[in-house]
Amino acid sequence: MALETAEQTHLLTLENAEITLTIRPDLGGRIDQLEDRQTSHRWLWHPPDYEPGAARSLAVGACFDDHWTGGWDEVFPNDAAGEFRGRSLADHGELWSQPWEILERSPLSVTLGYQCQTVPVQVKKTIQLHAHRPEASLTYWFQNQSEEQIPFLFKHHAAIAIEAGDQILLPDCWVEPAFLEFSKIIGQPGKTRFPHAVGAGGEAVDLRVVPPASSQLQEFYYASELSAGCCGLRHQRTGSSLLMTFDTADFPYVWMFQSYGGWRNHYALVVEPCTTLPSDLATACRNGTAALLQPQERQRRRLTLQLRRD
Repeated sequence: MALETAEQTHLLTLENAEITLTIRPDLGGRIDQLEDRQTSHRWLWHPPDYEPGAARSLAVGACFDDHWTGGWDEVFPNDAAGEFRGRSLADHGELWSQPWEILERSPLSVTLGYQCQTVPVQVKKTIQLHAHRPEASLTYWFQNQSEEQIPFLFKHHAAIAIEAGDQILLPDCWVEPAFLEFSKIIGQPGKTRFPHAVGAGGEAVDLRVVPPASSQLQEFYYASELSAGCCGLRHQRTGSSLLMTFDTADFPYVWMFQSYGGWRNHYALVVEPCTTLPSDLATACRNGTAALLQPQERQRRRLTLQLRRD
């Protein structure tokens, strides 16, 4: 039984001496803002016209790009919309667009739940802030309520505010363009070792450093075969980093979507630890790179976010 509905509570705050997390149960239960209380830096990006207190009501199947307002969304059970094994799957799944129920709440944690409509899966997540450190754990449970195997994609979709000179953090891994026609930094198909890539003219490209918005660049690549379960961004001006850490069994891949002014005039980095590759679920199933929920299985996946200061 839910303690409160998302309609009754638009904003929840978890706070210690180091960080403040603002959570929106009505907006997919997402982390809406992550603020460093030592530097006052707000890590998560929103478009200039975003109103933090404004309510939203969307149908399952709404267009993600048209309604995207930043923050730290989650994507499940799919990315690309379409028919899959007799089901009509929504754009970027359905978690991001729907209100979640508040199941449990304490000063340093909140547990929220959601019953999926496109697949027979119940999702629950707990956001637990550390009592003293600038750190929080995000734990997810997926309950298959059917007698059939359910292939799925689950990924974080954290829109991070950026400034020119910031540095993308990834371990040693392979990277490849997700859609070469979208890329304006990587210019050749195939895999390279991060941070190196090849431009359209064959020139060497360094994928680490964030260019200015005036560059009008954009990029989207997949990272695989991670040597360690971590990714994030170093904020050059404050000398601090937002780091996500995880078991690579939970999230074997990281997707990196970058709009440096080139896509819809947005200036943001979207960091996306993910279970599955590529974005098309049918292709992932054929490749053996889709996550799977077995009949009646209850599955847990976990990620830790932390701020590190130089």
